[in-house]
Amino acid sequence: MGKSFSHYLRLAIPVLISFAGLASVLYVSMSLQGGTIPLWNVSQNKLLNFTITMQLMALPISFVAMALLYLYDKENFKLFFRFRSDTASAENNWKFLGPLVAVGFTFGTMFYMSVGVQAQHGQLNASFYQLLPLVLLFAATNAWTEEMLTRFVIVAGLHGKLKPGTICWISAAIFGSGHFFGTPNGVFGVIASGFLGWLLAQSVVETRALGWALFIHFLQDVVIFGAGAMILAGQG
Repeated sequence: MGKSFSHYLRLAIPVLISFAGLASVLYVSMSLQGGTIPLWNVSQNKLLNFTITMQLMALPISFVAMALLYLYDKENFKLFFRFRSDTASAENNWKFLGPLVAVGFTFGTMFYMSVGVQAQHGQLNASFYQLLPLVLLFAATNAWTEEMLTRFVIVAGLHGKLKPGTICWISAAIFGSGHFFGTPNGVFGVIASGFLGWLLAQSVVETRALGWALFIHFLQDVVIFGAGAMILAGQG
């Protein structure tokens, strides 16, 4: 006997939560750029004002998605919502693989971002160091929001309902496609981000924890926001 419609609907709920969250973030971004939602003017730099406002408005969306997931599957929420890895249950040695992925992708992101920094005459000066606290803050909030929407909701929501490999590919596809207009962007951005998304999903599935995914994602965002800060510093 075939599976019922309600079964497939239940499988679709985590994906719908993820898409709804990402669509909300995209709507906020477009509204801020179009002037429908006013920027929080804390400086004379419009890009900095946009980033601050965007991060402050995107962060609550992640908590709404988490609340919906908790209502959907409390047990899986509790199973995966922790930061310390359960290395005993992992198929791979994440004490080795985690640092390897972190270092490899961080250096790759640094190389990619250095091209834009040099082209736009970015500088590592006093103005950059003044922006550094914001770089670290934005890296943390952005990594959190994206991990909750594309990793935690998908992995915890679909755990025990689909094969682990399938779950990782779904997370990778959502994370990668969301970077077509992001950083890195274009087809390369989709492929690179998708591969990273697959690895981060694997870390969550295998360790049943968010620690490595959040940490590795945070490092990439430090480089990305840091590059932006260097460009701003060069313009000052």
